[in-house]
This record gives sequence, structure tokens and C-alpha cells, in this order.
Amino acid sequence: MKKLLVVLTLALVSIGLAGCDSRPVLNILNWGEYINDEVVAQFEEEYGINVKISVADSNELFYSKIKSKTTPFDLVIPSDYMIEKMVEEDMLLELDYEKLPNRQSVTYMEGVDQIFESMTATTLARSGNTVDYTDYAVPYFWGTFGIIYNNRVAGLKQALETHGWAAYFEANTYLPNARRGMYDVAQMAYASALFYLGENPNNYSTSLLAQARTVIQGANFTQWGDDMLKRDIEANNLDMAFTYTGDYLDRLYIQLEEGKTLTQVQAEFDIYIPETTMVFIDAMVIPNTAKNIDGAHQFINFLLDPEVVALNSEVVGYATALEEAYDIIVAYVNDPDPWKKNWATANLTYYNKDREGNYIPLTTLSPTAIDAIQTMIQEVVTGS
Repeated sequence: MKKLLVVLTLALVSIGLAGCDSRPVLNILNWGEYINDEVVAQFEEEYGINVKISVADSNELFYSKIKSKTTPFDLVIPSDYMIEKMVEEDMLLELDYEKLPNRQSVTYMEGVDQIFESMTATTLARSGNTVDYTDYAVPYFWGTFGIIYNNRVAGLKQALETHGWAAYFEANTYLPNARRGMYDVAQMAYASALFYLGENPNNYSTSLLAQARTVIQGANFTQWGDDMLKRDIEANNLDMAFTYTGDYLDRLYIQLEEGKTLTQVQAEFDIYIPETTMVFIDAMVIPNTAKNIDGAHQFINFLLDPEVVALNSEVVGYATALEEAYDIIVAYVNDPDPWKKNWATANLTYYNKDREGNYIPLTTLSPTAIDAIQTMIQEVVTGS
């Protein structure tokens, strides 16, 4: 729910205070369009801390920024597989749960617990080490991946619902004129191709790499991108793109705020979530180079308050990690406020906590595998 007037006011106040702010600073590295400014303002007022947010657009950039130690970020919000990599390389501090009292009174969504369990299992299988990732990370948002599609293209919805991944990758068979896009992260592109092939997206071999290359080339992607994919489908400039379900909901919520109904938005663009697909978690972690460790714990604890989490969810279109926050959101399903009703319905439709599916989080792959995948994708994109 974009409260633009409040956001603008806060921005102007921030500009006015920037030159004389003597409060302690909390440096956060986050994704773009991934926090409610009201949440930041409330935290700053309650704790007397000046929050400074920097933005990275990929997990790999999160990693390089922390690894370089150029900026001592106090809190970082990377995804599951990158958290595994950071823990393995001793880049993160263990959390002090005595400083996180709100954790005792909340319950993680079942899917979130499954992701943490999967991360532990894949690490054990890969390295022989048992790691409880909740020692290092507190979930921020989580969700599924799907194929956002342009519902103004005749037959596209039916093709996806009937043929699934094949409708997306087999450009010569299904809707050859459809403009296809892919999220510009090499491991995500590789993983989606493996889903189509019926393989585990966390497996790697030279044979699977070659098969994935053939599949990705056959899709004839006209665009590789990140946040622009959702906007281009919304604007009728693209027809299909594999990306986060939350990317769809982000644009959906904006359309609802502008006065459209859920049905009207779905008639223009919607998302197909395959039965077998990726799931992710972005989590709050503290780098071992952090300067304001107490402030980082205070922010994490603040984001373990269900009311705050629900408020944050109003502008970020991803699934809340807390059952208590989810219950707050879906309770609006019969609310007289049309926006709140549609918001609740969207959560029940796309992130229903009882939804069944075969959801697989990505794990970190070996440097050799990552290099080979990145090289393959670069060659496909450039046509070399």
C-alpha cells in the first residue's frame, strides 16, 4: 500500500536533517524496492538510530560488497544459497538470541522452516558439516518463483496451465511469437531449465549444463533483466518471464492502490506457479565486519513484530515469514476497504500457507560449477 504522501514527507524531513544528524548509524544492504519507508521511520524514532540503506541487485553483488570490506555494513539481507556461502567462508556473525526476545513469541511459516531444513541438509551432503542456519539468519521475506504472463495474449494462460514449463521453454512449439524474458541471474536460469528437464535444480554436471544450454537457447529469450521484467509484462511489452512471485504481487498491489480490482489486474497480467518450482528465503544476517552489532539486533528484533512485518508487507509484495503476520493480513478478506480485501485475497491466492507443491530452494554450488554456468549463460545471451 503506497502511502506516497507519508513517504514524500519523510524524504523531505530526511533531507533537512541529513546535515545535522548525530544519531548512531545502522548501515543496511538490501534489495531495491524491498522495504516500507514507514517501517524505517518507526524504527528510527523508537531507537534513535539513523538507518542508511544501500541497494544491491543480485546475491553475487551482496557477496562481493561484504567480501571487499569497503563498507562495514551492519545488516545484510541476501538469499538462502548466498547465506550458505557466506557461512562457509566465515563471513557472518552468530546471532545473540538474548537480544531477539520477539523470536520467542512468533512462529515461522512451514515453508520457511522447510527451507532452513533444506539448507542444513544440502550443506551436510556437500561438505559433511551440520549447520543450523537459524544461528545466523532471521527470515525477512520468502516465496515461490513463477512465470508472470501477459493475459492479453490469447491462449497463453491455457498453454501454461496445460503444458507448464514446456509452454515457456519450447518457443517453436507453443506460442512462437510470444516475447519471453528471463531473470538475469545465471543460476536461476540454469535451475529453471533443469526444472523443465525434470532434474533437481541443485544438481550440476557437464552433461546437464549442455542440456540446459540447449533448452535456454531454444526459448529464444528476447529480454534478460530483473525488475524491468514485471514492468514490461504489465505494460504489454513482454509476454512471459520467469521470476519471483513477489515481483508480480508488487505490481499487483500498485494497480490495486490505483483503483483496479484484483480481477481486472489478473485479466491483464497474472502469474503461473508450476507445481514443481523454486522457493527462496531472504534473511537478515550480520556480517563479521559490522560496526553497530547492537543496532543490527534491534532492527532484526523489530522485524520480528507481526504488526511491523504486516506493515512492511503492504509495499513489498512478498510472503511474510511469520504465521502471526500472515493471519493479520488474511483477516482483511472481508474488510469493507477494497484494497485490504484484495490484499488479503492475493495472499490467500498466491501465498496460501496451506498450498501444496514441490518447492526446492537453491543451494550454493561449487565455484567451478558457478563459473561454468555463468559462462554458458553469457555465451547464450551474446550469441557466442
